[in-house]
Amino acid sequence: MVTIKDVAKLAGVSPSTVSRVIKDHDGISGATKKKVRKIMEEIGYSPNIAARNLVTNQSYTIGLVLKSGIHEVNLNPFFSDVNLGVSEACREHGFSTLTTSTTDDDSLLHEVKELINSRQVDGFILLYSKKEDPVVAYLHEIDFPFVVIGKNIFDMNNGIYVDNNNVNAAKTMTELLVKNGYRDIRMIVDNEVFAVSHDRVEGFKTALDEAGISAEDKIINSDNDSRPLKKLIADVLEEGRPEAILTLDAVLNAKVISALYQLEVRIPEDVATATFNDSLLTKFASPPQTTVDIFPGELGREAGNEIIDLIRNPDKLKKNIIIPTSIIERQSTKRRMPDESDGMERV
Repeated sequence: MVTIKDVAKLAGVSPSTVSRVIKDHDGISGATKKKVRKIMEEIGYSPNIAARNLVTNQSYTIGLVLKSGIHEVNLNPFFSDVNLGVSEACREHGFSTLTTSTTDDDSLLHEVKELINSRQVDGFILLYSKKEDPVVAYLHEIDFPFVVIGKNIFDMNNGIYVDNNNVNAAKTMTELLVKNGYRDIRMIVDNEVFAVSHDRVEGFKTALDEAGISAEDKIINSDNDSRPLKKLIADVLEEGRPEAILTLDAVLNAKVISALYQLEVRIPEDVATATFNDSLLTKFASPPQTTVDIFPGELGREAGNEIIDLIRNPDKLKKNIIIPTSIIERQSTKRRMPDESDGMERV
């Protein structure tokens, strides 16, 4: 069986140095950590995590909290991309991740309390931000380390928030549509509970207002409508076909373009479509969708690095971190499509 001494011998360091690398000790240089970890991987050495946890009284695990049902988590590429970014950051520091997800506030709070009481996690990353959230209130109350991927809607100075400027992102996307000649633009949303929804709606309305276009009746909340999405869109088209439809995220966008296909509405010849969060879901849609790339992997990596730094330095300066966005323009918003089938992107 491969031991810590074998790793030390091959790396040309002491066993205690290998132990410190496993614990991601600040006193070990980045070059030494990289060298030792590479050898550990090459010879298949796996540290005894349980023993390490007993000695340090840490779990070396970060809890990911999702305010969504498991079906939505599996379907939405945003969650998998963020999770990948978090996992990469945590793995570099010797941490693993554990995910809890539910749509019910009470159940989610109960699970968070259980994870804390059983010492299964050292900190949390919340993948949402909403008002009157009992999980955030509880974590603040007991002073337990956490980072939010979302907006600091509480205006607190004792939390770390990693987000995009969603108001500006939606405003920029809407301005692009207006610049391309679209004036009757509708925005379809399916959840107005979260801060990201409010911000994107605000940015959309602001851009229309600055362009001299009325935003009245331009927001369609499919969650507040009893009609199936296909029927809702059919009725919208019948009442006065919009020139463009902007959706809140890529999953809703996929549902919308599917409904348009069933209604024999062509994109972009009849209606242009655009959305937020670029992924394979938007890149390989038919036609490929114009999107705001919010860089979810970078959101996750930043949040992962911040939560581990917060665990190690509880008194560190709390801050709001903004990850830039970028528009990727594809065929779904082009009024004319001369023999284009390569899906070239313009950022």
